[in-house]
Amino acid sequence: MKRLIVYLNGERVGALDEDDSGLLEFRYAQEWTGRSDSMPLSRSLPLQSEPFRGKHARPFFAGILPDEGPRQQIAAILGISERNDFAMLERIGGECAGAVSLLPEGTPPPTVGETRVRELSENELEDIVGELPRRPLMAGREGLRLSLAGSQSKLPVLIRNAAIALPLGNTPSTHIIKPEPERFPGLVATEVLCMTLAKAVGLNVPPVSVRPVGNKPCIVVHREDHASALAEDGPGIQRGLADAA
Repeated sequence: MKRLIVYLNGERVGALDEDDSGLLEFRYAQEWTGRSDSMPLSRSLPLQSEPFRGKHARPFFAGILPDEGPRQQIAAILGISERNDFAMLERIGGECAGAVSLLPEGTPPPTVGETRVRELSENELEDIVGELPRRPLMAGREGLRLSLAGSQSKLPVLIRNAAIALPLGNTPSTHIIKPEPERFPGLVATEVLCMTLAKAVGLNVPPVSVRPVGNKPCIVVHREDHASALAEDGPGIQRGLADAA
């Protein structure tokens, strides 16, 4: 049996196991369900002492992984099966949607407020953005364990004082950069327009902006699922809870 420890905002909430037949099982930790301030990972995973097996566990954890196209590319880069959700979470589950992190048993838990990053020059950012269609989420890059759902190329980054950096280890990101796909010219302008109209009519949407990277327009989306509090030595970033399933 293989095991990944599941954390919420750096606190251990349970474990995801895979048996020899590939069946997934998630169980909340007793110390988590016994707390008065505990919360479920998802509406599909309500707090309970009994485990969630197979089809009851898989939707949430599969839902925090990239969609089919990027998933195939990531699997090929990492040398794993695209159908093996557990193996993919084991390799890229350190930075997922919202507050959730999955780490191999024995790995030090996430440190809330950790800000270990690698700042990028404009040329480095341009190279990485250009590489995203072939290497989604920078899969296989040393120090990066990033997972975001969806089929569009995207890059989680930390932006501080206009400087852009890659989050390393368990450092949360603050923004997502989404380059405009070659096959959909004008998508960035359309998405920004739609988000601006949504905000104008009172919908709760995250702040967005347009940023060219080289000759490619990109949309920069503030991560509302990661709250940041400015401090003298930089932002203390805290993951929030995003319901993936």
